Amino acid sequence: MRIVNVAVRQCYRFNCPNCGSKLEADSDELVDVGGKTSRFWCPVCREERYIPWSSLRKRTVYEDSSAD
Repeated sequence: MRIVNVAVRQCYRFNCPNCGSKLEADSDELVDVGGKTSRFWCPVCREERYIPWSSLRKRTVYEDSSAD
């Protein structure tokens, strides 16, 4: 067995349901409010917004991956 890449962190990518901006957040920036819904602060709208879990896409960042 060999190591291909080492995972550094996991984050979530999603679009703001109000303004449509593409956002990326760490798990500590999303607050579970129950009912399969998360609360987050949108830096574009400058307001708290709510998003369903089904709209979140998990992304794993590796230590040797280039910034995209």
